[in-house]
Order: sequence, then C-alpha cells, then structure tokens
Amino acid sequence: MLRLEHISVAYGKHEALHDVSIDVEAGRTTVILGANGAGKTTLLKTIAGLVRPRPGGRILFEGRSIEAELTHRMVAAGIALVPEGRRLFGEMTVIDNLRMGAYAKHARASADHRLENLLALFPRLAERRNQLAKTMSGGEQQMVAIARALMSGPKLLLLDEPSLGLGPRLVKDLFAALRTIREHGQSVVLVEQNVRQSLRLADYVYVLENGHIVRSGSAVEIEGDPAIQKAYLGLASKRPADAGRDMVGDKAYAAGGFVNPFSRSVSSGPEVDSSRRDKEKTMERQMETTTAGSGFFHPFARSVSPQPAASPQPTPPKADSVRPPAVRSESIPTSGGFVNPQARPARQ
Repeated sequence: MLRLEHISVAYGKHEALHDVSIDVEAGRTTVILGANGAGKTTLLKTIAGLVRPRPGGRILFEGRSIEAELTHRMVAAGIALVPEGRRLFGEMTVIDNLRMGAYAKHARASADHRLENLLALFPRLAERRNQLAKTMSGGEQQMVAIARALMSGPKLLLLDEPSLGLGPRLVKDLFAALRTIREHGQSVVLVEQNVRQSLRLADYVYVLENGHIVRSGSAVEIEGDPAIQKAYLGLASKRPADAGRDMVGDKAYAAGGFVNPFSRSVSSGPEVDSSRRDKEKTMERQMETTTAGSGFFHPFARSVSPQPAASPQPTPPKADSVRPPAVRSESIPTSGGFVNPQARPARQ
C-alpha cells in the first residue's frame, strides 16, 4: 500500500532521516518505535507531505509516486495525519470540528453516515457534541482529533503520539478505540510512546534510531528482542541458569544482583579451591572467639575477651617527689581559667 525507498530528510545541516525504507501493508497496523529525537514525527510528516525528502528517495502510495505532491492532494489521495498535540479548532464545537474533517470533496457525500458511525465509536463525543473543543479534557480532545481524521475516509491513518499526556484510564479507552478501528480494516501507521500497548496493537514494527531503521519484524519478534526489552520495556536481560545462587564463579552477589567483592557466600555454590576452604575454616575459628558488640560476626572486629584480673594499686609516691601545685602568674594571660604556659605576657 505504502512504500518508502531510501528517504532522507534534513533540517538545514541536521539530517533527521537517513536512507529510510519501510513497507506498510493494507489493513494492517505498522508501529514505529524510537526514542525522542529519533525522527519518528519527521517520518510521518514526510509521508503526509508536510516535509519534503531529499532528491533520490521515493514514496509510493498504491503504486503512485507522491513525494512531490502537495499536502491537500495527499488528503484527497486518502492519507490523514493526526498530529502530535491534536491541533483542534478550540472555538468550534465537537460536531463542527468533526465536519471539518470531511471538507475534502471525496468525503462530503458520506459525511453524515460516517459522523454517526464515529459518534457510536466514541460515545463520549456524542454526549459532548455541542461543547467547545477547548473546554474538553486532553483525552476527549484526542478522540476528537482521531475522529476528525477518520471523517475524511482515509485509506491510511497516521497517528503521532496519540496517548501523549493522557491518564492511564484514558489511554486504555484510546487503545480500545484504536483496536476497533483496526478490526474494521483501517490501515494505520502508529508512532507511540506507550510501547507495551502499541506492540499489542501492531502487526509489524520498525525501530528508528538517530534517523536510521535499525530493526524490524513482527510484534512478537520485536518484543522478544533483549535489546528492545532493555531499551523500551525496562526489562533487564536474564541472568545465567545458576544465577539464583549467591555465589556464581568467583563473584558474590548481594541483594539486587549486584556483585559485592566483600560478601561471603551463604548458600551452596560451585566448588572452591583448597586455599579458599582454608580461609573459610580460619574465619570459622575466628567466629567462635571473635564477635562484634551486637553478637554478629565481624571479620575486622577486635577480640572482646574477659578482662584480666585487676593488678594491685601502685604505692603512692613519696612526699618529696610530689611537685608543688603550679602557681598562676598574673602576667600570663589565660583563657577560660586555664593557664597557658606558652602564652606571652601581655604588655602594660
């Protein structure tokens, strides 16, 4: 249905897309994954005719080259874009916004029938049909934006971050509506930050990084990729089969799986060499005689053993060996009542 061949797009000296090639099949949902700044929005704008690619690339829609077509001709051809940020007419009602979606000549004939179908698909819009768009919540406005795009009767629907800024409940409602749209055979290209939800909806996935397509495959293949799990799903790669032990090889794992070079293994692990066994026996002997103040073994604690019997008191010194008490001199300044023998006398 849609094919991009070697598409490159630049903003001045910055190249946002480089040699991008993708295929979108009719009746299927194609998801574009990527971090912020990867070029996802630029890709959708290029398909919709809002951004022009560099010479040498081609965009084929139903076999016809459209990379040089004007934007309104893209809409007439059957491509509709729901941009990031919704871009509604805030001073117009819900119904008026939806009817603006059927402005194209090919969509006017069946506008009323399509409007009723969309109000049934989005019941909340039917309840607020006469409400100004600017007074609606973010989720409701997103529903208006999607319904307005569908009013044009598109063959291909482009969605740019539809769940951006929505709460969890509204995100759930939104993806339920997108699933219904997909079941009706609508072709969709979806750019979405909610990776888990979009993978459940996807038939095919492309991963975009720094303007390059670096990975592609079915939703199952992409979701099972360890690199995708780590980068987009927040899942760490699995540890080895024996990683459940506290000691793996020569590395002792502390709580959370981090290596602690000073921790001792507290469970059965692999065989250790004789020198290590000797060290453990030595530490066990120390444990029997050496404890910390709380009763727990501390390898660096000093032995706290019973004190030896008190030695007899020394005999008092002879009277002639006792020094006379120091006589405070008035000429020596003091601080706090203590004599400072090193202080210099204050001048008069």
